[in-house]
Amino acid sequence: MPKDLLEVIGEALSAYWTSPLPLIIVFACLACIGTLVYVFLTNSRNAKLRVSLLTGLYSLSIFFWLFLATSFVFCLGLSRMVAYAKFGVQVAAGSAVLVSFVVSAIVSLFVWRTAATRILRKTATREPLQDERWIVDYARLVGRFEGLPDFEVRITESPTPLAMTVSGPDHVVIVSTGLLHRLDRDEVEGVLTHELMHIKNNDSRFKVFSTVISRILFFDPFSKFFDPAVHREREYLADEASGRTTGKPAALASALVKIADCAVPTPPAAGLSITGKGKGVFSRYPPLKERVQRLLLLSGLLSGAGRETRKA
Repeated sequence: MPKDLLEVIGEALSAYWTSPLPLIIVFACLACIGTLVYVFLTNSRNAKLRVSLLTGLYSLSIFFWLFLATSFVFCLGLSRMVAYAKFGVQVAAGSAVLVSFVVSAIVSLFVWRTAATRILRKTATREPLQDERWIVDYARLVGRFEGLPDFEVRITESPTPLAMTVSGPDHVVIVSTGLLHRLDRDEVEGVLTHELMHIKNNDSRFKVFSTVISRILFFDPFSKFFDPAVHREREYLADEASGRTTGKPAALASALVKIADCAVPTPPAAGLSITGKGKGVFSRYPPLKERVQRLLLLSGLLSGAGRETRKA
């Protein structure tokens, strides 16, 4: 690369990143991220709010890195304009914002429409057999009670205990034969209801979307933290909703304990199944102990409420 071109690019980068507009955009993103993190940390008991906040954090992180990348591209491709034109920096910064929004929308739309289909193609499933039809009947009953959109229940032949919901244009709940053989009926119902609550809370579409997006943005440290945090919060929320709907949160707790040690989902299901391996801030699954404790606490609350109702 000629020396004079390197000098022009250096001047363009210097002019761009010492100009107020790009810095305002960057610091505005960071300020929004910091505010959302603060609100998240100070609202530990509001599960729905924490899920919404984490979703916002994830979206902001995507825009932030796209803006940095497109800004660098414009500084390289339009270096003379950025360095010397009167409104060069403003044009480049505005274009970077516009391109970031457009690219985000295109990538998001593509992933949204195709991710679920790709995952389902990699997971062999079949219709439930006659002795498994009770699963479909139960799921439809819960679906009508909760006002859920149409969905399909499928079975996968696998000894690994697996339950997940894959949502794109349609909703598909997948349960493995290994899970059906290992759990009793109340436990299976708790797991199924957990998966249906992902549909009710729009978790299932988001989980598929974020799972694929996080693989695309493999370099993004924000998504490496926020994406697993979103998944953990949504698992807690689905656990609670399942326990309240079935009235048997202890059965779901028992199911989680039974399948925890042997639940190692295949790559297409990783991050989507009800349980999986991994610990710490980079795991998409909440700690098993915490999930069980919350469910048992809910069981105690529901039992206490039931006794008070009978006394009244």
